[in-house]
Amino acid sequence: MERCNDKDLFIEPHPLEGTVLDIDTPCSQKAITSLPDNFQIRTKSDIKILQEYVAFNYTKGISLYRGHESRDYKIESTIVRHVKGKKKECSVEDILEAEKNEYNLFRRDVFKTEWLHNKPQKTDEMLFAMSIGRHLGLPCRLIDVTASLETAIWFAVMNPKFHNVDGEIILIYLYKNDVLETNQSPFNATKLSYAHEPFMTDSLSDLPLGEQRRFVQNGHFIWVDNNSLLNEEQVIKDSVVLVRHFTISWRAKNTLAKELRRDVYKGFIHRFNC
Repeated sequence: MERCNDKDLFIEPHPLEGTVLDIDTPCSQKAITSLPDNFQIRTKSDIKILQEYVAFNYTKGISLYRGHESRDYKIESTIVRHVKGKKKECSVEDILEAEKNEYNLFRRDVFKTEWLHNKPQKTDEMLFAMSIGRHLGLPCRLIDVTASLETAIWFAVMNPKFHNVDGEIILIYLYKNDVLETNQSPFNATKLSYAHEPFMTDSLSDLPLGEQRRFVQNGHFIWVDNNSLLNEEQVIKDSVVLVRHFTISWRAKNTLAKELRRDVYKGFIHRFNC
């Protein structure tokens, strides 16, 4: 067996001067400051591009989204659609009457007194009740928006009946300081209001079903005053910093629906196994 020479341990290493190290150094990622004019949401990569674009360009306010199954949809509250579905010609008075009737029925038959123990101190009781009612199916003026782009896309692509028409995502960007006080009753709103009041509880299972849904979906609300109920979309556009529309190609809807559904169930199984 050949013995190792101690001198071999101290051989001068090969000089590195002038050599090139083969190291894969990642390039710095370029910030997404603009989108192409024809930008559409077709893939999950497009979702990521839009998320990064919004994160870089809109940092001083609140970025909220709505997902529409069809580009023909307007930003309208459920109470306006509810009354329009019954009466082709309706007035603001018709909408106000229907909203109060629906709200009073909800308070009497569904809303539980014990839920008030979980109301944030500053929040108006009527707003609190209506916010729970909206996510339990109550038609009212609270317009659902979400802080999650993927949640908005879920609502735009999941209905197979609309897989043959383009959908859209609406970005609503506002400065919270510019939105009027949000702790008042929606019936007393002026111009535009915004709210994201958490339901105060120690456990998700203690939340009413509608509030569980709002929690999972990163749900928020915006709403307008009485006189603007038949003109909600225009009032919102006039009152916030920015409203932008992004098309979801009908050709991509089925694929996106499958991918988002897979991601949701994957996340559910992961939480279940933890």
